[in-house]
Amino acid sequence: MAVEDQALAQLERQAERAGLFTHTALGQTTCRLNEVESFAYALVDLLLSKQVVSQSEVAAAVEQVRREMSERGEMIGPGLVLRADPPEAATRPATAVNCAERMHICHSVCCKLDFPLTQEEIEAGHVRWDLGRPYHIRHEEHGHCTHRNTETGSCGVYENRPGICRTYTCAHDERIWKDFEKMELNREWLETNLNGCNRPRMLGAVLYQIERAPATPEPNRPEQA
Repeated sequence: MAVEDQALAQLERQAERAGLFTHTALGQTTCRLNEVESFAYALVDLLLSKQVVSQSEVAAAVEQVRREMSERGEMIGPGLVLRADPPEAATRPATAVNCAERMHICHSVCCKLDFPLTQEEIEAGHVRWDLGRPYHIRHEEHGHCTHRNTETGSCGVYENRPGICRTYTCAHDERIWKDFEKMELNREWLETNLNGCNRPRMLGAVLYQIERAPATPEPNRPEQA
């Protein structure tokens, strides 16, 4: 595939993922809002009409519930995810791993791991994020990070790689290695968790069923000779 065609295919795939994410978020939010509004308005109208409560009491109760939902993290959001690294992460030394000697075995499978980016990494613009799952690192159809060099397996944005990549080491990651020293991969975990097709998925959306009137039979037409 030509470089231009490959770039266009990647763009189309990301646009599709972005559209599905947007439709999913809007659909889920719409469903929840419609349901809540129906019950809430009906209940408030009923209580007010029977003079069980006053409007001031309703307003005070609404404010209290709003605070409680915010504290419990139950407020409706757009589904965006950001990573917040602890302050010491920036100064944490990286653990050296003999990646070059392992590449023919692992094929940089660590680049299939999923994680969100920080606000600073997004705004810096060096790392691409998945338009279908803001703001996770972007992966291609083969499952690897979009910045992985497909020929060498190395990182294409190494100097500007995310902080989590700078401090990560597979040396003691039992998800990757059954035996690190013997270079024995944990193939069971990898095949179960990192071998899925990274295609766009529709997580949820509002569907409306349009009821159509039965079709009216057409009048008999005279047969043509």
